[in-house]
Amino acid sequence: MTTSTPEKQDGLQSLTEACKAIETRISEAGGSFNIQMAPKVVTATDEADLAKQMERAEMENAEVSGDDDDDEEEVGMGGKISDEENGGASDASD
Repeated sequence: MTTSTPEKQDGLQSLTEACKAIETRISEAGGSFNIQMAPKVVTATDEADLAKQMERAEMENAEVSGDDDDDEEEVGMGGKISDEENGGASDASD
């Protein structure tokens, strides 16, 4: 949650009141609410640093080419199933 105001204390008070209102509504609905970081005044430099950190975290969490499940091998009770193990065909008349 963010706000922009020339009056720092008014901004902090507004954010604190908003957090309390959100906590009340969530608690009334049976949920839980935890504030990860209390409202604080930040500078433009702080904002830029935060944006960089979030971008870095997003890149670290992005899927890479080896992450998808489509390339997984099919495995049965006896291990990997392949045509070579079956001789290329199934013959139940042995």
